[in-house]
Amino acid sequence: MCRVAKDARKRGGFTLLEILLVLAILAAIASVVVPDLLTRQDKANRDTAMLTIQSAEQALKMYLVDHKGRWPDANTAVDVLVEQPPSDPRWYGPYLTSKPLDPWGQVLQIQPSRQNQGRFSFYSVGPDGREGTDDDVLSPEAEIDRNS
Repeated sequence: MCRVAKDARKRGGFTLLEILLVLAILAAIASVVVPDLLTRQDKANRDTAMLTIQSAEQALKMYLVDHKGRWPDANTAVDVLVEQPPSDPRWYGPYLTSKPLDPWGQVLQIQPSRQNQGRFSFYSVGPDGREGTDDDVLSPEAEIDRNS
């Protein structure tokens, strides 16, 4: 009986070396997987921002149809897609249920077109929240306008 008690004590748990080895293996796996996940999350956020931009542009096109091609003022363009301005009998919105937000919680910005007077396109300031940096998300039209 004494022998059985000794065998039970020897098999009671893991050694410190075994636990450290498992932790080292998990750390190695995490160092490979985590950067890939972060890259995928960034791409997903940028794709979501582009879809939000396209949705806002579609809403603006519906506004233009109702207003016979007359563009809203750039300062109020986001507002007129959500709420009816006073004294606008042609407004048949709301064209959007709320102001368009990018994945980082910022309202989409508007950039006047340099090529077409009175027109503009939507863009996102990106994850840093600052305009004019490399992480801004632009529609193709905005990219043309920015680089000209």
